[in-house]
Amino acid sequence: MRIGELATKTGVSVRSLRYYEQQDLLEPQRTSAGHRFYSIEDERLVLQIQDLFEAGFCSSVIRTLLPALVNPVRNRDLLRASLTAAQARLKSEKESVEGELLKLKRLGDRYGLAPDTHVTLQNDGHDSFTAAQAIAFDHRNRRLR
Repeated sequence: MRIGELATKTGVSVRSLRYYEQQDLLEPQRTSAGHRFYSIEDERLVLQIQDLFEAGFCSSVIRTLLPALVNPVRNRDLLRASLTAAQARLKSEKESVEGELLKLKRLGDRYGLAPDTHVTLQNDGHDSFTAAQAIAFDHRNRRLR
């Protein structure tokens, strides 16, 4: 099947499929004209890749896990170790986020700020607080590495 067909069948964009190839996660066959050609096995592989991405793994970790998924029984120890390490990282990140939330609550309490309360002067009605008025969020990449 061609790349568009695989994208439709798996729900993955053509751009993502090309990225998977670039990251050595997927290796399609090529026609004599150089067009990508995918098999049913590639369809299964793309779904596995999606499962791993959804679980939070990055492409470099997925690249090491894919060969082990060919025979999960034989590679049970590697897979178990990888999943255990991922769970430990997520638990650590969860504790970090919970700590940050607690610190934010304490700050709000210290300054007498109740969550989701926005008050203006009388007769002016309710204020029109929007998320855009908030201070920019310190974005941290929380993907598994």
